[in-house]
Amino acid sequence: MASPMFDTVFGLAFDIEKDPTNASGFKPALMDLGAGLELFGELRLWGFASLLLGGYARKLIVVGGNEGRYKDERPVINRAEAIRQMLIHDHGVLPDKVEAIPSASNTGGNIAIIKKRGRGRFAVVSNHYHLPRAAMDMTAAGITAPLIPAESFWLLEDRSHKDMLIDLLDGGPLAQRVAEEIQGIADKLGGTYAPRTDVAPRKWWQKMLA
Repeated sequence: MASPMFDTVFGLAFDIEKDPTNASGFKPALMDLGAGLELFGELRLWGFASLLLGGYARKLIVVGGNEGRYKDERPVINRAEAIRQMLIHDHGVLPDKVEAIPSASNTGGNIAIIKKRGRGRFAVVSNHYHLPRAAMDMTAAGITAPLIPAESFWLLEDRSHKDMLIDLLDGGPLAQRVAEEIQGIADKLGGTYAPRTDVAPRKWWQKMLA
């Protein structure tokens, strides 16, 4: 790639847990502490790593609040800084390519940092499921920037990840549809997207005879 697509990508942080088996000392949390739902933070982390290792941004700025699981500990553990450590120590990202900025522990807090720091060619990256709500917050804040699923950079790195993505999303028809859309975004990022409009729709009577 001749030059990065973006000067800066803002990565929205996710819940983390301690893990002494990793060089960073951390791992993505399985469950969202507040909602009690599966987080898919590993997909966001892999996407962050892929976008930097693939040279799609000059710098990733991870924004996020302190981890509520360890709120009584001192010093506090900030999610953005923990993710930065995971990218550097567990995924081989160069330290000068990723920055961590503490924010309030919600999407609104992330958006406030983006509004202050977003300059030049920048984008916002999070999980596919998170982007519609983040888009509403960005619009309300007057921010105009691309929102890109982290998973798309992971598929851009290696298309064979798509089957694993479907499995991680539980493998049903919706998972297949979501993975297909994410693959389409990856293809657009890579300049290889081709719309599937080569077959004309059948008329109603042709459908009945099929």
